[in-house]
Amino acid sequence: MGLDRQVHRDFQLLWVGQGLAALGTQIPALALPLTAILRLHASAGAVGVLNALQWLPFLVLSLFVGMAVDRHRRRPLLIVADGGRALVLGGIVALAVSGRLSLPILWALVFLFGVGTVVFELAFQAYVPGLVGTDGLMRANTRLQATTTGAQLGGPALAGALVQTVTAPVALGLTAVSLLISVVTLSAMRTEGFTPTATVERPWTQFLQGAQLIWTNPYLRSLVPVSACYNLFNEWMLTVYLLYAVRHLHLSPILLGVTLAGGTGGAFLGALLADKAVRRFGLGATFLGVVMLESLAAPLVPLAPSGTGWTVPLLVMTFGAMDFGVTLSSVVAISVRQTVTPAPLLGRMTAGYRMISYGTIPLGAAAGGWVSQALGLHTGLLIGALALMTTIVWALWSPVVRLQSIADLVPTTVNEPDGQDILPD
Repeated sequence: MGLDRQVHRDFQLLWVGQGLAALGTQIPALALPLTAILRLHASAGAVGVLNALQWLPFLVLSLFVGMAVDRHRRRPLLIVADGGRALVLGGIVALAVSGRLSLPILWALVFLFGVGTVVFELAFQAYVPGLVGTDGLMRANTRLQATTTGAQLGGPALAGALVQTVTAPVALGLTAVSLLISVVTLSAMRTEGFTPTATVERPWTQFLQGAQLIWTNPYLRSLVPVSACYNLFNEWMLTVYLLYAVRHLHLSPILLGVTLAGGTGGAFLGALLADKAVRRFGLGATFLGVVMLESLAAPLVPLAPSGTGWTVPLLVMTFGAMDFGVTLSSVVAISVRQTVTPAPLLGRMTAGYRMISYGTIPLGAAAGGWVSQALGLHTGLLIGALALMTTIVWALWSPVVRLQSIADLVPTTVNEPDGQDILPD
């Protein structure tokens, strides 16, 4: 990747640690809702609340965390976030084993887990560009995404097997272990990347700088609704699908995990092919093509038949196609965002971006649960799938579809309050 020796060593540590953590953090995606469904007998509405609370911190805390990311060293924030998430999951395991876990307690702990996820996600997105530099960014993101999705390939099936053999709460203990391994690898690194400078700016001024960047840059402004729309209805579908698969398709936890593993198989392939696809077809054409794929495949989920030999294979292929598109489009979008954003504003830009794009996830989880409880699981799932296809409209509006390569991007200049300009490193 053209990195000096110390940076290369640190990137390898980051790569390994996040690969293991990615495998572990696939378990809560299945184990947390199945804990509510199988152990606490939660309704569709209750599962919707659970999924919403896990993502709610992105809506209510992203701006504050983003400002903190731009004012502090980012690697220590990553360490604290993963350590905190491991502690929360350990608490869920202890309460479940002792028989003291209830839905309100699980909701509260899931919210705290989401707080740790916000801190980690925003700090990580801001840390990587400072670690590898602009020249290595596309390849670094491709490698990280490929490793993450490779670990995720076995994650859902592993989670399903663990839930069925050792119960969902106990399976969460393995996630805590993987997060602690991440803490160790992050602690062993030495490269800090971006070094924050002292600032006397008020928080509101800092927020306005990030918001100004997103609004004035046409690429950032147009990518926000693409992510927000897809995340809204994808989470709607996922929330309903977990209940639908257990109660209507009568899938065991292992088979449920297998269907979701099909998605990560597609994601792994998408990550591996991202760099080649962009060079072969162009950045914009690749982005639009995979957004169309991930959106048009969604209605096949509620159309899957129940109790036939084709049920699981069809779901595996459908989730595979959707996640292939999501992963490849994410590699493009993340690289575009990191390229056009000055390093001192990466935290605030990512915070504002994620507040909107991830802020729709709790809305989708809650809405999907409530609509399905009122109209039935199949109808709720179908509505979410059809609505997800509107993501294509937002993608067509984005100037990203006209880009040939990342080199076509024009760096953004943002005025500081003292009149100086901030330029990308």
